[in-house]
Amino acid sequence: MKSIKSRIIVSHLIVILTTILIIGGALYIGIKNYYYSSIEDILIKNAHISSDVYGKYMSNKKLEVIADDLIKSFSQSINVEVQIIDNNGLVLADSLSVYTLSKIKSSDIEKALYGSTAVWKGKERYTSENIMAVSEPLKVRENVVGVLRFVTSLEEVNSLINKNIITYTLVALIVIIISTVVSILISKTIIYPIKNVTDTAKLMAKGEFSVRANKKYDDEVGSMADTLNYMAEEILKNEKLKNDFISSVSHELRTPLTSIKGWALTLKLKEFTDVEKRKAGLDIIVEESERLTSLVEELLDFSRFQSGRITLNIEEINIEELLLSILKQMQPRAKRNKISLKVNLHKLPIIKGDRNRLKQVFINIVDNALKFTAEGGCISIYTDFDDDYLCIFVEDNGIGIKPEHLKKVKDKFFKADSKKAGSGIGLAICNEIMILHEGKLEIASSIQLGTKVKVCLKF
Repeated sequence: MKSIKSRIIVSHLIVILTTILIIGGALYIGIKNYYYSSIEDILIKNAHISSDVYGKYMSNKKLEVIADDLIKSFSQSINVEVQIIDNNGLVLADSLSVYTLSKIKSSDIEKALYGSTAVWKGKERYTSENIMAVSEPLKVRENVVGVLRFVTSLEEVNSLINKNIITYTLVALIVIIISTVVSILISKTIIYPIKNVTDTAKLMAKGEFSVRANKKYDDEVGSMADTLNYMAEEILKNEKLKNDFISSVSHELRTPLTSIKGWALTLKLKEFTDVEKRKAGLDIIVEESERLTSLVEELLDFSRFQSGRITLNIEEINIEELLLSILKQMQPRAKRNKISLKVNLHKLPIIKGDRNRLKQVFINIVDNALKFTAEGGCISIYTDFDDDYLCIFVEDNGIGIKPEHLKKVKDKFFKADSKKAGSGIGLAICNEIMILHEGKLEIASSIQLGTKVKVCLKF
């Protein structure tokens, strides 16, 4: 498996090499075209001038008679091989005496005989040198009588171009070496933070959530380190909440079980014959059994919500009737705790929802209000409308909730006071029920002033 470091270095080198090759190729073509075009322009310009001179001053004499004079005259103006060719392609004179009185077959000569200036590049037949030839027609009264041909070697130019390319190649090699070193250094700034995050993640995977990833740079890898550290903190918090929850539930289960077992052993004694005490003991067993059943149901509900196995039994509900029945059920407990229940319900519409689940929500909210309101306190239940929502408020003047706890009260396992009875999942379940109803559960509170719970349902 290729490492990220290798991929980064190879990727950088591929980009650099591709860039160098493209620039090198473009540079080679550009330099070559520049030099060749310059030579071509010079040859064509001199060919035009020489042809004009012939046409104006020497056209009255036969070409084969003055060919040598033309060669001498034209050779003085330009340092190249000069050839005079008749209209049959025969070389009448050659400044280098190479092709004199021989025929040359070349495309540039053929085009010149038809009256056009032509350029040819290729290899010289005898020396195999790269040459450039420019052929210019020689005219007498618009009739082509021969060809003036300038021939120059391209070897020096090619040598100069090759030197430039060699220099460029050396510079490119230096650039590649420097780029490779820089790529290695850059890759280290990426690889080491990633390795640190990876090693930390492996330790966390083994359950060591106390370790933290070092954040070196404020980039994507730094963001990954922050996320990993945040995840570890949340896992530790949830682990603590889970342990607190298990401890709390264990306590909640132990208390009624102790009462049930104690009264069961007492009632089992033969000498226990007091009818009134027996009845009171049986009542306690029934009450504590119901308490256990309620706690187990709450735990089962929570498990169903967590696994997504909760389905609602939607039906039309008279919400006013439902609220009044719940308050009637809670009234004896409120009276026993010397807490007054004030009810102010407007004429409420029929809504659609799961009766039992909504009843569970309101019982939990009122139960919490009773639990955290002192004797002589007051709990108000009233309603209002907000756009398409029917809002039911349960407001108490109890001890309230601390600001740092308020945002967590709907979290699973959270208990502001671990000494108070309860599992810490009641409000979490209520919130899930409201989400399934596409409703809202909002809680506002001030310490020592009380708590207001707002339940909104669509109608």
